[in-house]
Amino acid sequence: MKIEKLNENKLKITLDVNDLKSRNIDVKSFITNTPESQDLFWDIMQEAEKEYEFNVDESMVYVEAHVNSSGNFTLIITKSNQQLKQPAKIKEKSKNFKLKRKEDNSCEKDSVYEFASLGDLCSFCKIANIKEYEETKLYKYHENFYLYAQNGVDKTILEFSNKMYNKNLTMAKIAEYGEPLIEHDALNQIKLNMK
Repeated sequence: MKIEKLNENKLKITLDVNDLKSRNIDVKSFITNTPESQDLFWDIMQEAEKEYEFNVDESMVYVEAHVNSSGNFTLIITKSNQQLKQPAKIKEKSKNFKLKRKEDNSCEKDSVYEFASLGDLCSFCKIANIKEYEETKLYKYHENFYLYAQNGVDKTILEFSNKMYNKNLTMAKIAEYGEPLIEHDALNQIKLNMK
């Protein structure tokens, strides 16, 4: 398990399959809201409080979970400045605690996805419903490939890539320093060339 403090209100936690196995949690129970996954969440929050003074006692907390192609889980935990009516006590693990699922915006109107390899991108193209995307463009920056996608609703893309949360900054950097590979209808062109 790796915990990174992104800023005063945001943590990034990376868990691999071994982290789950060590607690006798399988992937299915981790994704669903089991008591074991809740205990793991509160243990993570206790460690974050000790290590980074990331205290969520009186804050609302939002959790975004993603899995990448290598099987690692990434949790982005954001605490809101909005205060709870009753403070949450991290030290007391509540068996009644329920994680409220936030609407998944992983494929919002336009997004940027980072693929670690061309193989990951091709694997996604094999199973993707390309008709779901209005426009796609492909760029290369350093060793990674970046897909700009408009109006995509195929959430399987997160199995093969990482979503870039600051898409405007990412696109500005890629436009200046990256290499455009396919500037129109990228997914369809890749799929056609794979046949």
